[in-house]
Amino acid sequence: MSTPIFLHLDGNSFYCSCERLFRPELRGKPVVVLSNNDGCIVALTKEAKAVGLKRGMPLFKVKDIVEANKVAVLSSNYELYNSISGRMQRTVAGMIPRMESYSIDEVFGDLTGVEDEDPARLTALAQSIRQRVYKWVGIPTCAGIAPTKTLAKLCDHFAKTYPVFNGVVNWLELTPERQRKAMAITPIKEIWGIGSRNRERLEAMGVKTVLDFARMDASLIRRRFTVVLERTHREILGVSCIPLEDHPQPRQQIVRTRSFDVTCSDMDAILAAVSVHMAEAVNVLRKQGCAAKTVGVMFHTDPFKANGRYHAVVEYRPLPHACADVITLTRAAHDLVRAFFKEGYGYKKAGVMLADLVPAEHSLVPTTLFDTDEIEVLKRRERIQASIEALNEKFGGKVVTLASAKCSAEWAMRREYLSPCPTTKWDDLLKAN
Repeated sequence: MSTPIFLHLDGNSFYCSCERLFRPELRGKPVVVLSNNDGCIVALTKEAKAVGLKRGMPLFKVKDIVEANKVAVLSSNYELYNSISGRMQRTVAGMIPRMESYSIDEVFGDLTGVEDEDPARLTALAQSIRQRVYKWVGIPTCAGIAPTKTLAKLCDHFAKTYPVFNGVVNWLELTPERQRKAMAITPIKEIWGIGSRNRERLEAMGVKTVLDFARMDASLIRRRFTVVLERTHREILGVSCIPLEDHPQPRQQIVRTRSFDVTCSDMDAILAAVSVHMAEAVNVLRKQGCAAKTVGVMFHTDPFKANGRYHAVVEYRPLPHACADVITLTRAAHDLVRAFFKEGYGYKKAGVMLADLVPAEHSLVPTTLFDTDEIEVLKRRERIQASIEALNEKFGGKVVTLASAKCSAEWAMRREYLSPCPTTKWDDLLKAN
């Protein structure tokens, strides 16, 4: 049986690279992308790092740096990023036997048995993948190849950090001496699977680098930490413990929440926010082929506001029948909002939850002799849902939404620097002079 070989590939400064695709004047310039409500920096280019900016910095604290260095500031445009992510991942999937979509900007691939497992040919394949992604999609990437997923991700980090590798680091091509040197100069925070709490405990024990971690006694890790960390330790030693998930497990719960730009005391604003979040949650629900038996809502005032009255709601309601149509689920969520909303409070955040998920084929099935009429209503709404999806798929964006999503814009996020969506909205298509 062949030794497993994994590829890890991700986009370089992915959000910023997506923005540069349709704004070539930003290439080579410092660019940052902000979090929801234009709060903190969540993505930045190497040029932005060079002027002293870091991920997590609040924009208002670095205004002077931004203005002095003419940094391009952009609001998060997740519709654009998801569209480009799909193109990138489909391109990679066309060049390898099996692929796991790990996040919006990164994938794992199974290279076991590919190119006769010759290290040089595997590196050449990774370079070919990078070149095709850049040519077809326009996103620069780096890649790592190794006998475990954890090492492959670490190699990708090496590829990003050291330009001498030309974007690809293959663990199988490194001599034992170079492997040890790479581990010795890399802090343990770069190991996939080690959270901040475990990192602090390890550093307190004198374990500061990847090499320190690799040299730890496995029995000590088992006694002092968890099985998960022991698995990570084995992966760093080259023993594959985390298989490729080319068919990820369906989510057990779907949650969509968002903070508001300003506090909202109008119930219509909360209902509009809930409608928008529910449409997003239903989209995820249907993509994984499920229906929900329980609907939940949450909304609360600002917990950090001094001398402010605090009110928080987290409530669930079971449904008579599992369903996956936005009309039924939004109506149930609205009933919860109306039941627990309090006048006179300024709410700062709202969201929805879908729980008790079941396969879609288990929905719309009568459970008693008296369910016939209700099931027929749900079936009609399911047909409406299918029509909504077909129209949105054909014309892009959200051309068909519930009216309740439009009844108030008070809750909307602040996105002063939002770019267009040329890949998903007809009105945003690029125009040639």
